[in-house]
Amino acid sequence: MTISVDEVSYELHLIFDSSLSDIQRIERCRNLVNTIITTWSPNLVETLKEVVEFFAQDDVHLFVSRQMLSDFCLRILPWLSDSQSKIMAQFMRKEMQPRAVHFEFHLSIVCNHLSCIYEKEENWKEAANLLASIPAESYYRFSVDFELELYMKIARLYMEDDEPLLAEPYVKKASVLQFETTNNDLHLNYKVCYARMLNFRLKFIEAALEYHELSNCQSFGESERLIALKNALVCTILSFTGNYRTQLLKLFFNDERCKLLIRLKILKNLYMVRFIKPNEINEIETMLMPHQKAKTIYGTTLLIEAIAEHNIQSIRILHQNIKIESFANLLGFHPYEAKLIAARMIFEGRIEGSIDEANGLITFNPQKPDQLQSWHKKIESMKTQLNRMNELLLENSSVQKVEEDQTDV
Repeated sequence: MTISVDEVSYELHLIFDSSLSDIQRIERCRNLVNTIITTWSPNLVETLKEVVEFFAQDDVHLFVSRQMLSDFCLRILPWLSDSQSKIMAQFMRKEMQPRAVHFEFHLSIVCNHLSCIYEKEENWKEAANLLASIPAESYYRFSVDFELELYMKIARLYMEDDEPLLAEPYVKKASVLQFETTNNDLHLNYKVCYARMLNFRLKFIEAALEYHELSNCQSFGESERLIALKNALVCTILSFTGNYRTQLLKLFFNDERCKLLIRLKILKNLYMVRFIKPNEINEIETMLMPHQKAKTIYGTTLLIEAIAEHNIQSIRILHQNIKIESFANLLGFHPYEAKLIAARMIFEGRIEGSIDEANGLITFNPQKPDQLQSWHKKIESMKTQLNRMNELLLENSSVQKVEEDQTDV
């Protein structure tokens, strides 16, 4: 025998119109809910909605409401099928929202549960938005580990939806919290999240350095290390030419695992700054992630631009000067496009040279042997100073927090 929505409503009002204590009311209400879920009914969700609506109203004592809604969050939602649970969670969220300050804990569980369902449906952005609505920094304090994991998951979901700008604030929040946890798994997950963020923001050389570190982390399995190595290799190929790129390519060339990822001949050509041919570019392209195939402002792809810069470095080694027409033919570009790329590299200081418009000639200046090393030292010095500044800022914020706590006492 099924129990109707009207019967449930009548029974609830009967319980609360009686002179029972709150503890007794909770017990009677739990028995009623058990009857509902153990009795098959085509209107199960609608019947449960009636119960939720009743306990979300202002007239019911919070002690009772919180107990009963906790039962729904922790027991009923996981028990229902995904389709039923989705409808129920959406309804619970809507009903509790007007009294959100009293139901923060419950709303957090509902949002997390609903986010998991959206994630299964690959509705990444909605899943991230739901988690982002959880008030992790409110007066109801969650643990540091919970907050850190929450921020990293939000960032990951936004990146799945190709929204790195929405993900970045949560990576920054996680970067502060990671210093407060002793959980090694969360530290590693943060490193993965941070590397992925750099990758999505097209900061390829920084991402490559992070991925390469992860590729040698023994806490990961062999397949995970290989994926990190592949990501490091791809990001290095897509990065600007420079000392870090050269050093990483040398490491890849000497790493036996890279033979599983790319033909040794291509890797050798990259490391030795030899010309990369169109068929080799096509092979590299198969390794790219979707966001790495984006068009540049010049109408080409990131890979074509990166390989063009690599090939210009190769040409520079072989030629002191070269006609723009010949230069363009070697690169496989229109002369105007080839000249633009060369001019950009010269302007940004990645190669030394000049373009003679009148004679249609590109001249490369001999590179000073210690120039790259000098730049490397400058970059290392800047990184050390920035790291020290971050440490001082964190120490200062910790001191301020202690002083504020003492003041409150």
